[in-house]
Amino acid sequence: MRSSSAGLFVIPLMACAQSSGGDLPPTVAAAVASLAEVCTAAEGKPLTDDAVRVADLNGDAVDDFVVYAGWMVCENAWSVFGDREKILMVYAGDGRGGAPEAYVDSVFDAAIETTPEGSALWLGVMAEACGRPSAETFAEETFCNRAVVWNATTRKLEYAPLGTIRLIE
Repeated sequence: MRSSSAGLFVIPLMACAQSSGGDLPPTVAAAVASLAEVCTAAEGKPLTDDAVRVADLNGDAVDDFVVYAGWMVCENAWSVFGDREKILMVYAGDGRGGAPEAYVDSVFDAAIETTPEGSALWLGVMAEACGRPSAETFAEETFCNRAVVWNATTRKLEYAPLGTIRLIE
């Protein structure tokens, strides 16, 4: 399913499971279950259909999985994941049904951008992650979108260079 935003793909959880050849990798399923438990503990009803998005983020032609609390709905406990930073986890698919953790952070937003060169995960972050000092108040803070890129040596995602950030003004 393609969203109305140019170049962004939104893939619901069920589509992820089907596109990955069956069930989600155990690490990804456990991450979604963990978020669902937080919602349930707050007496909410977790709606996980949009909690996972799939894209090849490391260029190996194998699906990688992005789990973001901001894409999950906690019905009847709407504020359980808050209105600020939320946990995001990325799992690099190994092509054999597994997916080790490749990145974890708390971010304000996340989007997968697809271009002819491939897919990139852009994160809504602030202050130091944008190359700026922290402001005295949240209202004065600097916000930006910053991509993460694959480091083949560590087999993890890490922030792209500061020169690639997109300031949010």
